Amino acid sequence: MATQNNTGRQYDKRHAVTVVATTALSAHRWVAYDGGYPTTDGGAKDAQGVSEHAASVGEAVSAITGYSALIEVAEPIAFGTMVKPDATGKAAVGTSADHAGRALGTATAAGQLIEVQLLRHSHA
Repeated sequence: MATQNNTGRQYDKRHAVTVVATTALSAHRWVAYDGGYPTTDGGAKDAQGVSEHAASVGEAVSAITGYSALIEVAEPIAFGTMVKPDATGKAAVGTSADHAGRALGTATAAGQLIEVQLLRHSHA
């Protein structure tokens, strides 16, 4: 699970915000502005950041918003691939028109963690 030129799991957290969960959230997943998981609806449902830990409804969770974070993947992802959140906030393969980050590592199977450079959530 190499990250750029380094081995192991790492990330460069530059900024974070506190989000109150409106649904049960898992760690290492994208979180929407409204405290749930992101969708393609935009606005409050865009990805704001990545949860650092799990949270129950009504609990506060720290969401990384700056530079990079570890994100659980929904499928195998190659280094450099554009990624987007799936319905449960996991990283899935995205496109240049629909993405929320770029993979800085490689995942060979669902459930692995990779470092993702966080970008503004864009939709087609």
